[in-house]
Amino acid sequence: MVSKKDYKSKRETFMATLVRVHGQGIDQLQLDEVELRELASNEVRMTVKASRITGDQLNYIKGLPLPGEAIHEISSLGYEAAGIVTAIGKSVDEKWLGKRVMPVGPYDFERYPSLGDDIIVPASRLVEIPDNIDFAAAASTWVPYLTAYPVYSQSNLKSGDYVLIIAGTSAVGQAAIDLACELGAIPIVTTRSRRKAAQLRQLKQLNHVIISNEEDLVTRISEITVGKGVQFIFDPIGGNALTDLLQVASVGAKIYEYGILGGSECQFSAGLLLGKGLMLKGWTVSELVEDDLARSQAVTHICEKLALGDFNATIAKTYPLSQIWEAYRKLEKNDFLGTIIIEP
Repeated sequence: MVSKKDYKSKRETFMATLVRVHGQGIDQLQLDEVELRELASNEVRMTVKASRITGDQLNYIKGLPLPGEAIHEISSLGYEAAGIVTAIGKSVDEKWLGKRVMPVGPYDFERYPSLGDDIIVPASRLVEIPDNIDFAAAASTWVPYLTAYPVYSQSNLKSGDYVLIIAGTSAVGQAAIDLACELGAIPIVTTRSRRKAAQLRQLKQLNHVIISNEEDLVTRISEITVGKGVQFIFDPIGGNALTDLLQVASVGAKIYEYGILGGSECQFSAGLLLGKGLMLKGWTVSELVEDDLARSQAVTHICEKLALGDFNATIAKTYPLSQIWEAYRKLEKNDFLGTIIIEP
C-alpha cells in the first residue's frame, strides 16, 4: 500500500530510465538513467506499464521538429502512457495513490515524457483506467481517439451520411472509423496497401476501402455516393491532395486537416470552396486537450465505450523498453496494422 507518509511529505532521490535522443537517427537513441526532479505540488509520479510510439516521434528522432517544437541536443520522448501512481505532490488528493491511470496530455515530451519506466505527470490530466482495460490498450487510446474526436463532436454527421477517412489504417484513422460508425455514418477509407485494406475490411466490417495508389479517388467516391459526395473529410495528408478532396466533398461539407504528410504547401480551387460552401479547418489534438470541459466530456465518452468494448485499439506488436531501437525500426517499416507498444 502506498502511503502519504512515504510519498507525499519528503524529498527523496528517485532515479528513472528514460528514452532520450542524442542525435539524429534511431541509432542515436539511448536509455539514460536520470534523476527525476522533485514533484511540484500538483504533480504525481507514475510507474509506466505501457507506452505508445508514434510516427511524429520517429520524425523528431530523424531531425524533423514537431509543430511548435525545437530540436534539442538531448531530448526525451513520448506523451502516451499508462501505469500506476506511486507518488503525489502536496496538493494532490490521496485517492490517486496506487490507481491505474492514463495521463491525457499535456502534449509536451520535454517536460512530461512518457517513454521510460517512471515519469512525472500533472494530476489534473489523470484518467482512471476502466477495470476491464489493460495498460497496453489504455496507452493506445487517448491520442488516436481524441485526435479523431471531431468526427463525432463537430461533423454534424447523421445516419447514412458518408465520411471520407484518409489513411484509415492508421491508429487515428481506425479511431475515426469507430467514431463515425457510432453516429451511423458510412465510412469510406483510403489506404495504399492491399494487405492492410483486406485486414481493415475484416477488422472494422467496412464496405468501402479505396486503394489510393491504384484507384482514382474522385471516380470511386462518385460511384459509392452516386454522385452526391461526402459530408465530412478527415485527412492527415494535406498538400496537393486537397484538390481532390474539394471535388469529392458534398455541398456544405466539412474538411478537417490534421496533418501535412503530403507537404505544407498546396494549390486548390477557391471557387470550389466558395461555390460548395465548404468549411476547411486545420486541427490538432492540442485544441481539445487544452480545453478542460471538452477534454473531460470526450474522455468520459471514450472511456465508457472502451469499457463496453465498442472502441478497441489494435495493437500490432509489443516490445520491452530494452528493445526500443527495434521498435522504432519496425515503426519505420510501416508494414503493420495498428500500434506499437513499449513495456518497461
